[in-house]
Amino acid sequence: MRKLLLLFCLILYFPGCISYGPSKVTDFGCIQSLQDIEGVYQNRGEREQGTAPIYLSAIIWPNRTEINHSAVTAVEVTVTVSNTITVRALREDGIEKEDTFVEGKDFELRSGRVRLKRKAGITGLRTGEPLVGSYLESVELGLDTEGHGKYKQQISAAGLAYLVIPVAVTGSDEVKFVRIGKMRSP
Repeated sequence: MRKLLLLFCLILYFPGCISYGPSKVTDFGCIQSLQDIEGVYQNRGEREQGTAPIYLSAIIWPNRTEINHSAVTAVEVTVTVSNTITVRALREDGIEKEDTFVEGKDFELRSGRVRLKRKAGITGLRTGEPLVGSYLESVELGLDTEGHGKYKQQISAAGLAYLVIPVAVTGSDEVKFVRIGKMRSP
């Protein structure tokens, strides 16, 4: 009984880790300038089989409920000015959504990747959250070493679960968006 209790306590102290990604994960390549990401990308990302689909359009426009992300077949990225990109969500029959994004305002180009979000904070401040502690979340887009689009989200948290059990958890999600071409739409 004592060994079982000791084993249970040891399991509680080990950090947890969850990771999802495409079956063949490639590292990030280095984006030298925004022109490197110009192109047309498949909207539905490739990731581990059996997981929910992730759409590039949903990453770019996360809170836009009027967009039918599953109807979008491709996402086109063009550089309009040295620090500005135009992004179009393309359907079979036209454009679903188009927006312009400015470096420094809407995203950062840092260490060869497009950083969309980097947020740190305290968890457990809302009713029902079992973990009291701190967390860090980062969301990056870029190109993999083969020139395809790559998305990576990392979340880490540490604290006390139910104010008793020490917990450290980290998770990441990686998705590949196949680059279809560098052509521009008319």
